[in-house]
Formats: sequence, structure tokens, C-alpha cells
Amino acid sequence: MKGTIALAGIALAMGASPALAQQSTQAEESSTGLSTASSTNLSTAGSSLSAIAGIDYSSGDYGTGVDTNILVVPMGLRYRTGNLRFTATLPWLRINGSSAIVGGGAGGVIIDPDAPRTTRSGLGDLTLGVGYQIPEEQMGFGLDLSARVKLPTASRSRALGTGKVDVTVAAEVSKSFGIVTPFANVGYRMPGDPSGFTLHNAWQASGGASVVLGKSVLIASYDYRESSSDFARDSREIFGAFSTPLTDRLIFTLYGTGGLSKGAADYGIGSLMSVKF
Repeated sequence: MKGTIALAGIALAMGASPALAQQSTQAEESSTGLSTASSTNLSTAGSSLSAIAGIDYSSGDYGTGVDTNILVVPMGLRYRTGNLRFTATLPWLRINGSSAIVGGGAGGVIIDPDAPRTTRSGLGDLTLGVGYQIPEEQMGFGLDLSARVKLPTASRSRALGTGKVDVTVAAEVSKSFGIVTPFANVGYRMPGDPSGFTLHNAWQASGGASVVLGKSVLIASYDYRESSSDFARDSREIFGAFSTPLTDRLIFTLYGTGGLSKGAADYGIGSLMSVKF
């Protein structure tokens, strides 16, 4: 059922100062619920190519007492042939807040409460993904396997990228009961090794359900992301989305998030538009 779409290929980094507390984000990964909504509407027999663009805004203080506001404009392509899919995503982002807090979407943060407030923007990191979907009819439940590689195309000097390659692998299971499909996702992220600070591998997990309403889809999920740094907290948040086709080739998705921990944004809202060729 679910095909993962990397919506905002964003990594983060600090400047050269080792005094900053640091963490590599997972913001290039969309919420599991959002990925499920997108893939539900985009799934078609045979081969298809889709272009995806959107806007994402999030805000939170991440425990520092000073809000950081993040605007992301994801742009991507998705090619699907049979049960196999390929994705490519390159975002533009704008970060206004502490120079030691960088992130977006469902990703983590970098924290240094004494860092000055700055505004920086530019293209983020390119994320390439591949996935394979085993339909529910074959095994009695749906299984989706995916891998993503984040390439360091963002500017490290402007704190928009770590300058290193990250790899994420994930698996999701789902089972339909009429119009309701519960799903559970587990992933493992392996960040690169930037100079000047240490990042470690981290787990992520999501659980939720989708509800099909005619041609539209409602999604709700709980998302957890382990921090990649000892200086930042794990991210826990709730997610909700509504996705519906506007035409045979045009699909619109509206979504929002609510943070449940200091490692997550207080809130986020966004929308996506996908066009199938």
C-alpha cells in the first residue's frame, strides 16, 4: 500500500565551531502518514512518472525558549514501474532562529542556547530513494521496503548541510480492513561523520492508520525519531493529513503536525501538489 516519498531532502550542520551542540536531522524523510497518503493516491498499474512540489512551515523552541521558524519548499520526482519505485527530492529552505538550531518537517534539531539568531536560506541536500512494495494479496499483509541516500549538495558554510552522505533504510507493514488500513513503520538512519562533531545511528518508528473516503484519503499517525546526537532530544509528534485528487492527474494533500516532545517542532503545517504524467 505504502510507497515512501522523500519530500524534503534537508540535512543540517553547524559552522566550524566545535562549541556548538549538534545533531543531524531526518527532515528529508516525510512523515510515514504523509508518505502513505501520497502513495495511496499515486498508486497505479504499470509505470508512471509524477512531479511533486509543496510548502512546509514549522516552528518550535526545542527547549531553548527561543522559537526557530523553518520554511521548506520540496521539489521532487517519483517514477513507479510495477512494484518498484524511484524518487529524487531537492528542497529549498529558509531557517530563521538560533544559528545552532537547524531542521524542518519531522526532523531533529541542533541546539546551542547561546548561539545568535540568524536567517539563512538556499537549496538543501539531494535525496535519492528506491523502494519495493509487496501487495497485500501476496502475503495477507502489505510490505514496503525502502532505502534513501542523502547526497551533500547543500551549503555547509551556511549551515544547510553536514557535507556528508546519510543512508536510511525502512520497512513498513500494513493490513486493510475495509476502508481502514493500519500501518507500522520502522527505520534506521546512518548519518555521515562530519568533522568537528559526532553523530550516531538512530532509529525511527511510526504507527497509524489511513481511511479511504471515496477517492480521498485521511491519515493519522504517531511518529518517533531517535536523536542522532547526545545534545538533542528525541522527536515525538502526531500527524494528520487529507489527500484528494483534483483531476485525474492532479492530487492535493494538506497536512499538519503537533509536537509531543522538546525534540520536535511545536507545530507544523504544509501542503503538496503532485502531477502525474
